[in-house]
Amino acid sequence: FVKVGPRTIKIDFNEVLYIEALSTYSVLVTATHKHIVYLTLKNLVERLPFDHFLRVHRSYIVNMQRLEAVEDYMLKLGPYEVPVGKSYQEEFLRNLRSL
Repeated sequence: FVKVGPRTIKIDFNEVLYIEALSTYSVLVTATHKHIVYLTLKNLVERLPFDHFLRVHRSYIVNMQRLEAVEDYMLKLGPYEVPVGKSYQEEFLRNLRSL
């Protein structure tokens, strides 16, 4: 369960494509919804129930199980594209090889 605005809702983390940090809140993105969560990425990482979430940028965490394609360090997750930051590229490639 995650607090989204004034409500607490159940999120199926298997459905989360990626999480984006925006100032003092984060956005959990699924194929059909974007949920604004008033937690930092650091706090969200501690709450994520699966080890297949990977931080790939200072502003992004992706669900590696939902990764569809990689091109020039741009990740395709459903209809969205997420960049891989330079300092995260080595870790990303290591995780990609183990999928």
